[in-house]
Amino acid sequence: MFTYYYLILKSYMEREEGQDLIEYALIAGLLALAAVAALMALGGSIQSMWEALSAAVQNATSGG
Repeated sequence: MFTYYYLILKSYMEREEGQDLIEYALIAGLLALAAVAALMALGGSIQSMWEALSAAVQNATSGG
C-alpha cells in the first residue's frame, strides 16, 4: 500500500508541466504581498486624500 502512494507521489514530482503553475502562484503571492505592504505604508496618506476629497465634495454640494 505504501509503495502505491510512493509511486503516485513520485510520478507527480517527476512531471514538469506543474512547475510553471507553481512558479506563477509564487509570483502572484509575492505581488499580492508587495501590494499589501505598499497599501499599509501609504495608508495614512490615502486616508487624508479621501478626507480632503470628501470635504471638497461637501463644500461643492453645500454651495460654499
